[in-house]
Amino acid sequence: MNIGIDIRSTLKKTNTGIGRYTLNLIKALSETDKKNNYYLYGKKRFFDFKRRLPSLPGKNFKHVKILPELDIFHTSSYDLEKPKSAGKFIVTIHDVITKAYPCGHDEATIKHVDSQLKRVLGEADLLIADSHNTKSDIIKFYHVPESKIQVIYPGFPFADRDCYPDRRTGRENEYILFVGTLEPRKNIQGLIKAFSWLKKEHSIKHKLYIAGMKGWMYEDIFKEYENSEFKNDIIFKGYVDDKELAGFYKNASVFVYPSFYEGFGFPILEAFGCGVPVVTSKTSSCGEIAGPSALLINPESYNEIGEAILKIINNEGLREDLIKKGFERAKEFTWENTAEEFLKILV
Repeated sequence: MNIGIDIRSTLKKTNTGIGRYTLNLIKALSETDKKNNYYLYGKKRFFDFKRRLPSLPGKNFKHVKILPELDIFHTSSYDLEKPKSAGKFIVTIHDVITKAYPCGHDEATIKHVDSQLKRVLGEADLLIADSHNTKSDIIKFYHVPESKIQVIYPGFPFADRDCYPDRRTGRENEYILFVGTLEPRKNIQGLIKAFSWLKKEHSIKHKLYIAGMKGWMYEDIFKEYENSEFKNDIIFKGYVDDKELAGFYKNASVFVYPSFYEGFGFPILEAFGCGVPVVTSKTSSCGEIAGPSALLINPESYNEIGEAILKIINNEGLREDLIKKGFERAKEFTWENTAEEFLKILV
């Protein structure tokens, strides 16, 4: 078969979300499938030196700017119409955030995304959802037949497993870690409130590291930060690459991901695989992905977030148990499985 894959998301200056998903998918497919021909579609202007096409992962992979005749075309973006040269059009839907959590976006963005998503849902022959929660949301908000949606979990984000830590003894400069884009649905304000409560009521020695680039509507996050009497212990790290990020995970006392809504929640798996105990939301897909391997909280309650963090900090047995469970949970999500499930739906 001739299979086209949209890789435009990998050409961005900072690879997050869809770009990382796409890179890991094509890498896994190259290791699993040596028979089919893959055409990686990525438009790049001639003088755009800041954008680089990813390396070809196998002999049966080729970069193209114009699509040839295809049996299958896959994309994770909503701005592409079904290519005329493609037989079957498959779209991965990572989330429907603008419907499920509209207060985190302006009205123009909501209308634009909704319009694009409605079109692509109608054109697609098959949809892939990252989680059962996302599948349920697609059905709920867009009334897509259940038979048209296949759930395929992505793999463990650090595919090479290089972030598995050596067990450390003695912790200096202890910190609580959050990783994610600075935007309303990530509930960073709630985390800052929980952290300030822990400092004030329980005198914890930890700092709070917030790793992630600025997204949108982040002004209230920095207002919460400025209003905290413990802001000197809150450090915004900005965007960090995978290698540096693995180090942040490895050395954290606790990873906290109190998001209001996630289509999947990659940082949860990243933390599991890097040997750090996790506190995350029981809502949306966070609870689905974390399973029994994390402490689950109500993201609306900063006290509940703080109490969960405190339990881990004060109980070494619980900490070690969560680390062990996290490692085992991360092993359930492999890009090899993702590629195999992806290939099954092509026929």
